[in-house]
Formats: sequence, structure tokens, C-alpha cells
Amino acid sequence: MSKKIIKTEKYQITFDLVSGREELQGINGYPDPFSLEYPSLMDIGIMGHCSNRCEFCYQGDDQKPNMTLDNFKRIVDESKDYVNQIALGGRGSPNEHENFKEIVEYCRKNNIIPNYTTSGLNLTDEQIEISKLCGAVAVSDYGKDYTYSAINRLINAGIKTNIHFLLSKKSFLKAIGILFGDDMWFGKVNTEKLNAIVFLLFKPQGRAKKLDWSLDSDSLKVFCHGVFDKKLAILRITRGMTFKLGMDSCLVNKIKKSGVHLTKREEESMDTCEGARMSVYISPDMRMIPCSFGGSEHGISLYGRSIKEVWNNGESFLRFREKLVLNPASCPFEL
Repeated sequence: MSKKIIKTEKYQITFDLVSGREELQGINGYPDPFSLEYPSLMDIGIMGHCSNRCEFCYQGDDQKPNMTLDNFKRIVDESKDYVNQIALGGRGSPNEHENFKEIVEYCRKNNIIPNYTTSGLNLTDEQIEISKLCGAVAVSDYGKDYTYSAINRLINAGIKTNIHFLLSKKSFLKAIGILFGDDMWFGKVNTEKLNAIVFLLFKPQGRAKKLDWSLDSDSLKVFCHGVFDKKLAILRITRGMTFKLGMDSCLVNKIKKSGVHLTKREEESMDTCEGARMSVYISPDMRMIPCSFGGSEHGISLYGRSIKEVWNNGESFLRFREKLVLNPASCPFEL
């Protein structure tokens, strides 16, 4: 099966299990939906602890047990008819979970595409082999030798590989260099076979609260113009930088708030927050939150409650959607 179709009375989702392309449209006279009856994307925090202790980690200092395999299977069993992709996450690298193989295989068994982000530290050949079952793997750009090694080993294994780039005041010049097609990795990364670079907004929360890394509106405008500049796109191609560029919705929101002028096509290509509308986060201790940047106070326990019940009636989800209806380009958690 190469395609998965999710159909309700009001909308249909067609998902390509190979390319990852997802098409959502209203049916039976209904418009394209603002929110779904059940999330099509789940961010599942299978990792409860991390030893890296990065200064910019938004997750904070909590060290908890990893999600159990039984709990993960319960989520998949409830969600397999509605969910197309699961992003494996949490505190640390998901490939280090004690049941990593079983988790990835269980997703595939139930026609759900697993993806994950890793630091690349201590990435083993066995984990890379398991990762061939994933739709894509992202490596966080920590600028370390193990970062570059992980990227190239994943690429060489034939895995669709992305770089997650934290966009901040500290990394801004490097980001602009990337937009100009400069090799900011100095030959250490196989950029010709790299799938994409996804720029992630720096979030001043968790361990990063004390860091003065947030970009101002003028810098955001400069970055946005560079992303959509056709001349720079051609320049990148001539320099062999043929990878795609992406942004997380948090960054999109900030760019739109900065007052930058966008064409109609650019507006359409920049999705705002999907939390509690299309996607959801579930923590290692089985608390369901509109997105992973919300604290535990926004979480609702799934013990004794179904995912669908919390999604449709949970107070934090209702509040989150209400704020997005009023302003789709806002952050209900005010990051």
C-alpha cells in the first residue's frame, strides 16, 4: 500500500506513505477544516531523560523514565486509523530508547510512518539499519564531529536525512550563509545528498530561559527575505546546495508577526501553528498536551481517558484552539 486515506463526513486526508505528501480537503460541501476530529500527526515523547544537558534545551532539567513499550503500543492501537505520521521525541535521542526497534516496527506494522530527531551522539550501525524503516531522520546541528558523522552515515545508508538548525541570535550569520549557498560545514557534510534543512525557532524556555538568543523583528525579516529570494535560490543551486529549506510553525508565526510582506503564494506555503488542530504531543508519562512546548500544567493524563476524548473535550485543547481561531499566527503558549 502506497497511499493511506482517512475519510470523515466533512473531510478527506490522502497521505503518500512513500513521499510523505499529505493532502487535506473538505468534502460533501464542507470547507477545508480548521481542525481535525483526531490528529493526523503525533509527536510522542518516548524519551524521558537525556545526558547531553544542552544549555538551550527547552525541555528543562526533568529526568524521568522513558515511555514504556506497552504505552506506546496503546497510543498506536488507538490512533492507527487516523494518524499518518509519528514524530518520536522527548528528552534525548529516540534511537537510544531500549525498545527503539520494536517502536519503529510497530508503527510500520500499523501503516504509520515514524520519524525522529537525534543528536547523532553514539549512533550505532544497528540503529541506522532500524532507521531505514523511518520516513526521515533529522540530526540536530550541534557543530560537532559526531553531528557530521551521523548525517553522512544516515545519508550513505539511503535514509532521507535532514538537518535541524536552531535559528537564534547566536546562529544567525551561519543561517544567512546557508541561504547564500555557502558551505557552512566546510566539506564535512554531503550537502549534495542532504534532503533538507529545517530551521527551528529558538525557544527561551526550560534551560534556555536565561539565554539572550532571541532574534529581533528586523533579523527575522532579513532571514525571511533570504528564504524566498529567487536569486539566492539559484545561487544555492549553482553552488551545489540543492537541499530543500523548511521552517517550524513557531518560526513562521514570528516571521508573520515581524511585519514582513509576503506574496499570496508565500503565505500559502507557510503553515502557522497546527497544535490541537492537526497535531499533538504526548509526554513520556502519558500526558497529552497541544504541543511539546507546553509545560506539564497544560497536560491531561491519558490514564482512564481516551486520546479522542482529550482531543475533543480537554480544557487545554479547547483553550488552545480558541486562541488560534482568533489569531492563527499566534502562539497560545506565548513562546
